[in-house]
Amino acid sequence: ECCADLGVLFDTDADRSGFILPRTVAKGSLSAYEPLNRNRLIALLSVIFSSSSPGCTIVTDSVTSEGLAKFLTADLGLEHVRYLKGYANVIGKAVEITESGHGNAEMAIETSGHCAMKENGYLDDGTYTAVKIVGLLARTYKTASGGSLLDLISGLQEKAEENELRMNVLDGSLESTQDLFDQFARMIEAHTEGQNKVEGWELDTENLEGVRVRTGGGGFFMLRKSLHDPLISLQIEGDSTDEVRSAVISPILDMIRGDNDITNGLDIGVLREY
Repeated sequence: ECCADLGVLFDTDADRSGFILPRTVAKGSLSAYEPLNRNRLIALLSVIFSSSSPGCTIVTDSVTSEGLAKFLTADLGLEHVRYLKGYANVIGKAVEITESGHGNAEMAIETSGHCAMKENGYLDDGTYTAVKIVGLLARTYKTASGGSLLDLISGLQEKAEENELRMNVLDGSLESTQDLFDQFARMIEAHTEGQNKVEGWELDTENLEGVRVRTGGGGFFMLRKSLHDPLISLQIEGDSTDEVRSAVISPILDMIRGDNDITNGLDIGVLREY
């Protein structure tokens, strides 16, 4: 209502941030506001570093999109290291890369919004992230073209369907969570090759957490277990609900239908209802 140039959101302790930006920027008019978070936020911050530190390394968590990987490497010419989920993990990896001399990790960031930058001592600080975005906004508005910050990431391939399906382990034990996950993961991997291969499935062999499978056209799904809760999650990205249902959900339901350990040990209602 006030035609703001930028909306900034922080979590309670301000170590995470997110933003709202206008898609349309015209003289005296700002409209069609959209979120700047998750893959979008990583992409826009990386645009900043592609100018200030060409060829640097960006460390992200394991659930970032295929489109983001392409944008960072092919469009911006940066190195992308997709590491384990958890802000301490990505920060630790960034420090390791920089101190070892194997790269210059300017930023460690999770899709949750936790972000730590080398220039700020690798401190996860949402307020510092906000300063970077505000600074970019100011520089953009000073140029003749102006425009929305979202225009700077127009090359980022985004999927219309993004979801995380959480399946509870019914007996509530972490031991069962590990056993069920291992069994589920082996089953998925077995269906990425050979006679059992599901059409379009390609195992991501560089993935370091859980099991991640590309489904074509920039889509993917990833099965991972919680470290602290009796929970197994399925992260999915695709072009539409129908496409995800046919390319991911239906094949998974078919493969686990005869497995009593999984069907009796895991609440798969979210899969059946998708």
